[in-house]
Amino acid sequence: MTPLKRFYNLLKLDKKDIVQVFFYAIFAGLVSLSLPLGIQAIINFIQAGRASASWVVLIVLVVLGVALVGILSLMQLRITENLQQKIFVRSSFEFALRLPKIKFYALYNSYPPELANRFFDTISIQKGTSKLLIDFSAALLQITFGLILLSLYHPFFIVFGILLFFLLYFIFKFSYNSGLETSLKESKFKYKVASWLQEIARNNYSFKSNKNLDFALRKNDYLVSDYLIYREKHFNIIKKQFIQLIIFKVIITASLLSIGGFLVLNQKMNIGQFVAAEIIILLVINSVEKIIIGLETFY
Repeated sequence: MTPLKRFYNLLKLDKKDIVQVFFYAIFAGLVSLSLPLGIQAIINFIQAGRASASWVVLIVLVVLGVALVGILSLMQLRITENLQQKIFVRSSFEFALRLPKIKFYALYNSYPPELANRFFDTISIQKGTSKLLIDFSAALLQITFGLILLSLYHPFFIVFGILLFFLLYFIFKFSYNSGLETSLKESKFKYKVASWLQEIARNNYSFKSNKNLDFALRKNDYLVSDYLIYREKHFNIIKKQFIQLIIFKVIITASLLSIGGFLVLNQKMNIGQFVAAEIIILLVINSVEKIIIGLETFY
């Protein structure tokens, strides 16, 4: 069974909670669009030199929209906290149930207390699942809704949306396998280091002599070196993804500012639409950055 399949099976038991998180994310994504649209309308009012009741109502609606997004995020946090608690309880009982049932021959090259250390991956899964559910869902929906809204301003922004999805697809496609492999190897040597430290602690009297202590340090150095090799390989993959993101941000920012300014000068867009479009673009780029950085948690 692949790691991705195991992760899916873990989340499948809490399908209802996950659906709720996505529902709140969809609603929050739609409400968050009130900010750029509201700012666009406010700028149009200011340009026209009118300070009417509609202007005040717009400001109130934008502020309420920001507050509502915050409330929805709080509700998502409550659901993911429940999910984290369920994962911890379920994992602890799984270990308690399975460890006594392990066949003797299966432990031939293993040390049972060292296998129990794998339980601490539960903590990583708890935090990682919460981050992925909240950040990934919000980012993906913000990108989707933002691009739909941008396409209404000018057809050029449709091209921007297509390029954006291709970027995410290629970054994930060409780095997924290597990123997952180096992450698993890194985890493997992390537990080997922990196991050796346990062994030193268990036989602390034996390692008091200089000869045995030297052996303990040399073996620890060997294990830590292997860990650092795969940690560095994994970091290089993350660094490569981030470099691609930086290049993308620079190109897109320069292109969209230039083209947006050109559209305003040629009266294809007004100032309010230009400001709103730039805010949406910044939100979309920020969401892409969240996804790229979040891949480290996913691995």
